[in-house]
Amino acid sequence: MEIHLRLSVPDRPGTLAAVAGAIGRAGGDIAAVGVVETEDGQALDDIELVVDPARLQDIVEAVRELEEVSVIYVGPSRGLPGDAVARLALGIESLLNGAMTLEHAVTTLTGGLLGASRAELLPSGSTPPSGDRVLVLDFDHQMLVVERDYRFTDSERARAAAILRTCLEAARVRRPEVSGRDADQP
Repeated sequence: MEIHLRLSVPDRPGTLAAVAGAIGRAGGDIAAVGVVETEDGQALDDIELVVDPARLQDIVEAVRELEEVSVIYVGPSRGLPGDAVARLALGIESLLNGAMTLEHAVTTLTGGLLGASRAELLPSGSTPPSGDRVLVLDFDHQMLVVERDYRFTDSERARAAAILRTCLEAARVRRPEVSGRDADQP
């Protein structure tokens, strides 16, 4: 099974090696590592694992035993970090060739690329959920609401805004009348 593991680790040499060693000793196979952000001497890392389901708890416990390492999230993998580029390219291509509507592209790409459990457009004036696990962006007299099981970082919030701008630009290229939409640019 493929698992996504988000960790907060000290941003110093050898820490990632210690994490990898603990995962390997507990029976996990690392497929990919992505650094989400670094701030104040801490790094937020996403690790994609291939594990025997029977060993998952052993792997999580081994990582939790590491000094100064915090497990933020453990859940199903949504693909390797490099897959995001391919998914975004395919989504933009689908938007450009008309296979995907702008609304579908915005919810699917933003939700998928940020590992969301929910991404939907709500009418403006609705009361969206709030908190650090919710992202709300203005979009064409609507609100794009993205939720997941762990907090959004500032860099992920910026990435979501960039995805939205990219979708709007692709739609404008395909249909010039989209440029007249009153979408608040994030």
